[in-house]
Amino acid sequence: MDIVALIIGFIFGVIVVGIAIEIGIKKVTNVTPSSKHTNKWSISEISNPKIMAEYLSDVDLPKDSKIIVNKYADKNMLVGLDVKEHTGIKGNFIVGEDRALILSGPIKKDEVAFWTVEEEIVKKLNQEFDEMWSEAEKMKFDETKK
Repeated sequence: MDIVALIIGFIFGVIVVGIAIEIGIKKVTNVTPSSKHTNKWSISEISNPKIMAEYLSDVDLPKDSKIIVNKYADKNMLVGLDVKEHTGIKGNFIVGEDRALILSGPIKKDEVAFWTVEEEIVKKLNQEFDEMWSEAEKMKFDETKK
């Protein structure tokens, strides 16, 4: 009788362990991705945006943004903003304190881009912006035209 109870207990234990392993394997962790693809974006989604543009087209620019630009579609859209020019810019991105928007082409409406909240990437883009900002020259506007 003891041997039968031992065998039944062993089989029962194996079944319980098998079920526990099966449940553990099926457990899905919902990890939120740190980056996502988009072609519908707005600069206003970033607080205090820092914009680095190899080419800047017609987009809505918040008044509190800092902009470094190499080429632009219309200089008049930059009047009244904190803008500097730098000819060495390679790339287009908009970075804030906790997120960044990296564009695949020029900064223009509906351009394909990637949002990221990855800390290291955001930190690196902020450092790159700050370095380029210190090297850039303040944009001069013709005061006679308004």
